[in-house]
Amino acid sequence: MPKNRKQKSRKPHPVRLSSKQKPGNTKPNNGMVWPAPYPANLAIPLAMQFKLQSSEWWSPQRLLVNQMSQVNCLLRHASTTVPYYRAKFRDYQMVLDSTLTFDLFRQLPLLQRMDIQSAGTSLISKAIPAAHGAPFQVRSSGSTGRPIRVLGTAQTKMYVAALTMRGHLWHQRDGTQKNVDIRTAQTTATHSRSAVWMAIPDGGKSITLDINRPIDKLLEQLIVEDPVYLQTHPYTLNGLIENSLARGLRPKSLREARTFGEALEPHIRVAARQHWGIEVVDNYSALETGPLAYQCPKSENLHVQSESVLLEVLRDDGSPCQPGEVGRVVITSLHNFATPLIRYELGDYAEVGDACSCGRGLPVLTRILGRQRNFLVLPTGEKRFPEAWRTFSDIAPEIRQFQLIQKSLERIEINLVVTESLSADKEQQLMHYLTDKFKHEFVYDFVYPDDIPRAANGKFEEFKSEVV
Repeated sequence: MPKNRKQKSRKPHPVRLSSKQKPGNTKPNNGMVWPAPYPANLAIPLAMQFKLQSSEWWSPQRLLVNQMSQVNCLLRHASTTVPYYRAKFRDYQMVLDSTLTFDLFRQLPLLQRMDIQSAGTSLISKAIPAAHGAPFQVRSSGSTGRPIRVLGTAQTKMYVAALTMRGHLWHQRDGTQKNVDIRTAQTTATHSRSAVWMAIPDGGKSITLDINRPIDKLLEQLIVEDPVYLQTHPYTLNGLIENSLARGLRPKSLREARTFGEALEPHIRVAARQHWGIEVVDNYSALETGPLAYQCPKSENLHVQSESVLLEVLRDDGSPCQPGEVGRVVITSLHNFATPLIRYELGDYAEVGDACSCGRGLPVLTRILGRQRNFLVLPTGEKRFPEAWRTFSDIAPEIRQFQLIQKSLERIEINLVVTESLSADKEQQLMHYLTDKFKHEFVYDFVYPDDIPRAANGKFEEFKSEVV
């Protein structure tokens, strides 16, 4: 009989109390020192976990029935208090007056970004329910070149906080530990509790670094801060890992990286495991709507956050995609009664997945691929996402940064930041490689800039098309 093996026990995360709750602290706190109740902005999202931990196991059918009941309330509100929808839904009154089914709901027109821009204040409710709290403005990043402004409320903020808590609980994060958040719009490192831990009672410190700093400087700051958690765009994470390998440096305490804002390519997960010994957890969200899908705690699938959003993935003809198919992402924000976003086409493309092996009934997306401008368009009219250049550095180690821009149906511009000019032979190798991957012989123009800047929102696109 084999000997019993001693199982390695998992060390529990330490629980660190805030200064107001430390035993022996006599500082007055309305007489409630221990256990001190949480304020409403944390207590309500925390209480929501009881409901969320139940609904995530419901069947897809039960989830949809409950979503449609909420959509029914949203449509009644929008059609009577929002001038834009009052006019838009005039021709769909029969649908609104019927017992609303998902098929009837899908007859309603899509809302485009340009519609939101042109609608202006006519998309804002004239009678926001008082119970939803004071409205506030949300401005999208404008990565499509079309920034938009919508209103949120205390109610929508509560759902964002509750879902943020769910994401942390799913992945068993220790919110007392340090987090580094690398994103845009910061000129210097700021030491404060950012939105990353705001949904965590007694959350720890989060350091925000400017994503537009050189990657070698970001790595140095990351090592100095030595966080347990990192959140940033996939392209930045990949650059940090590559820079750390080249310099023989790496963060010591890092347990997990969370990515957002760009398509997460598989090789980045592999590199993070191999070189940093950490897992990458992907998230899908939009500023104007909040969380859309979180990575499953048991797999790399993304679970749609159905309690907050009704998410459709549609073919070009408007019919719903089946598992394995890629289509346009269309969302309905279920609880925004200030600026209702009903069947709003985000501009993203995603792949639908089968039911997840974890057992949750929340719909599955297997990957987020990018936006329409990230399609390669062939002269035949066929469109495909070009995931083709991961061996660029194998062909030419001199390449430090690259970007491909499709200028026409026959011409692609290759922008390369290099340590030294490429030989004509290496340029030919790159062209042959792309021709083989794209299955078409494009004309390639090589351009050698000193730097390829990010978009204003901090994102970077390795491929984009200017072909309409």
